[in-house]
Amino acid sequence: MDEAKKKRGLHPVWFFILLSVGVIVLSFIFSLINLQGIEYQVNQSGTVTTTIITVKSLLTFKGLRFILGETINNFLKFVPLGTVIIGLIGMGSLIKTGLINEIFSRISKKVPRLVMFFLFSLLCIVMGFSQDLAFVIMIPVSFALFTEYKRSQVIGMTMAFVSVAAGANINLFITSLDYSIVELARNSVKTINNDYSYGYSGDLFLIVVSSLLLAVLIALITEFVSRRKPVRISDDEIVIDEKLKKKGLKAVLIVVGVIAVLSIYAIIPKLPLSGALLDNSQELYVNKLFGANSPFVNGILFIISFAGLIASIVYGYITKQLKSDKDIIKILTSNLNNIGELLLIIFFASLWIALFKYSNIGEVFVAILFSLVRSANFSFILLIVFSFIAIMLSGLFVSSFADKWGMFAPALMSQFMKSNITPEFVGAIFRLASGISNIVTPVFPYFAIYVGYMGLYNKNDFSLKKCYSLLLPYLIGIIVLFLFIVIAWYALGAPIGPKINPTI
Repeated sequence: MDEAKKKRGLHPVWFFILLSVGVIVLSFIFSLINLQGIEYQVNQSGTVTTTIITVKSLLTFKGLRFILGETINNFLKFVPLGTVIIGLIGMGSLIKTGLINEIFSRISKKVPRLVMFFLFSLLCIVMGFSQDLAFVIMIPVSFALFTEYKRSQVIGMTMAFVSVAAGANINLFITSLDYSIVELARNSVKTINNDYSYGYSGDLFLIVVSSLLLAVLIALITEFVSRRKPVRISDDEIVIDEKLKKKGLKAVLIVVGVIAVLSIYAIIPKLPLSGALLDNSQELYVNKLFGANSPFVNGILFIISFAGLIASIVYGYITKQLKSDKDIIKILTSNLNNIGELLLIIFFASLWIALFKYSNIGEVFVAILFSLVRSANFSFILLIVFSFIAIMLSGLFVSSFADKWGMFAPALMSQFMKSNITPEFVGAIFRLASGISNIVTPVFPYFAIYVGYMGLYNKNDFSLKKCYSLLLPYLIGIIVLFLFIVIAWYALGAPIGPKINPTI
């Protein structure tokens, strides 16, 4: 009976195949009925223009050529593909040698479980400046963490995914995202007030508090839903002499310390031979460090995976698990065993996302959503609530923050400013609401990575239904939390950043 129940759940591969077939059919239907939306743009002088965007059918010669000619390229260009392999090599080595389990075993004896869950969730949020790093690294790490804390590993992997996904647009620090918000919205602000100065740190207080409260909420939900025995992998427990463990950990500490010092020195500007990981074409340091072309952002996954691999090799040799170069190769290859299912999920996810983007269905629906809020002419608290809902729903169709903000700001920024709401508060609302949908939308590329990892580390009970059942409590809790933060902050009128309030 139990086996029959397990087989009822839809496998993610079939889910993405059905989505791909569905978008092909819908693109034809929506194109046939000429479904369209109005996209607003604002030029540098503050003049608003509109563009009609329509759905492109995939059942045309051009659409079929796209499907047949670009499917392989889209798969190879799918960002999570390469990062998963690099991450598995680094993090898998830590798990195979037992190094990361030993570290968490020692931590679990000193740090209470709920406190550790909060710290881990907050770390995931902070690391969200590089989603490649956060998703690929933190999900496998959570498996080891929850094993040592005697909690369900599938809940741990879900916690890591939710922390990064929901916290993708917030942080404890100013990042290039703050800069992007300002640059994309400046022209929209000019439609109402050409002299308004939009500050880069205008929503810093609200975003920091939101990050902390999000980590608290996720930790509490995780502790509540994970009270059961952990689902352990089938590998045998590694038995190592205690003296060798201590010796290995000391050596690892030295190695990791050296790599950390060199990495930190490489992000400090204007010192001898420093700044190698900075994009020196930028003016602001935050953009040098966190910009799209920053070697630090683009290379941080490799740096951490490399550090993990070196640390694992050092620990493995000292603890006598690795005795020759062949043993190292065995460790590396074993990390990539059984990833066929994961690669299959990634392939069909990349196909679905490429087809959906090509069809323009997502952009049209988002344009319609924002036009509905604009035409309803809401003001004050109703404008905030309905815009929050519209932004959250828009994330189901478009995952890119820049794309959504580029559509939202020209359409609705003037309406907020007419209600005496500051642009910085609008940016904060958008940042909170736009991350929520990442948790559940298959349009988000890293959703496929989450379900793929669930299959890789949890063979016994794996289906899409299982994944969504784990995500649902987090989704509900985060919606309530972020709405409460936005409404309460607006009602109190407290500063959201240095010298910036919710209202003008």
